Amino acid sequence: MDKLPDFSAENAPIFLIVIILGLVLLEWGILVFNKQSKKNTEGWINIASAALTFAPVFALQKLFFLALMFWLYNYRLLNLGTEWYVWVAAYVVYDFGFWLIHFISHRVRFFWCLHSIHHSAKEMKLSVAFRGSFFDFILVPHNIIWMPLLGFNPVMVILIDAIGKIYGVMEHINESWVPTKRWKWFEYLFVSPSLHRVHHSVNHLYLDRNYGETLSIWDRIFGTMQPLDEREVPEYGIMKEIDTDNLITVQTDEFRSLWSDIKSTNKLMDKIKYALYPPGWNHVDGGVLADELRNTASLKLLNSTNS
Repeated sequence: MDKLPDFSAENAPIFLIVIILGLVLLEWGILVFNKQSKKNTEGWINIASAALTFAPVFALQKLFFLALMFWLYNYRLLNLGTEWYVWVAAYVVYDFGFWLIHFISHRVRFFWCLHSIHHSAKEMKLSVAFRGSFFDFILVPHNIIWMPLLGFNPVMVILIDAIGKIYGVMEHINESWVPTKRWKWFEYLFVSPSLHRVHHSVNHLYLDRNYGETLSIWDRIFGTMQPLDEREVPEYGIMKEIDTDNLITVQTDEFRSLWSDIKSTNKLMDKIKYALYPPGWNHVDGGVLADELRNTASLKLLNSTNS
């Protein structure tokens, strides 16, 4: 069985945008009306960044990505069909692909230059989900374009991607709507808004944790899970203080910093390391990486509890 309802794959992004945009505007309007948003300008930066992000992604999807996925499906390794369990398997594969790309986005500095734009927001709300780089197309499609080669129908993959994106957007919901607290039973399998707030946190205890979009199992398997510690309230942003209300600064600051570091050494290998090693690395003494900061914060919290 390999039949799906009539569906125009190229229209999926349009349907997705309409649904999500409605949710974003509803939340933002209520936050502003109730005077619960402290960073209104940042919200406009989120929307402007979204326009920069989606323009090349949609253009390439129309011109290249969709065609590539249907072409790869002609050379699929397996005939998986479209039964319900294939949908489940496809979603699991999709979600792992997201986890892997997300992990790389934090651990390779060049890709962090792209992803840090998303993390630079200092207030959590749905529009933050769209806060991205003009060059996000380098990373965005690569958790799905190869799936048809395995045997997953491209239309199935596109629909699953849309569902995943909607779930991912909802993880950014503001605390005034969904308070920050642990959802212990839910978080055994799924990513909650609180787990994703931990991921967005600049607190040393929470750095580089919780990469999953829908499922939390990947973080448990690979040792990157960090539940909310109620003694440590998440604070959002990135390690470097920047003007988050300036679109040009938000879009370019990390690239400028990377370029400055690359120029600081004459050794070709060190230049390459600056681009490919984790953020925080330097050629002088190795720098201080997120793992060290997190371990120090964890030990400090443990000592304060025992004292």
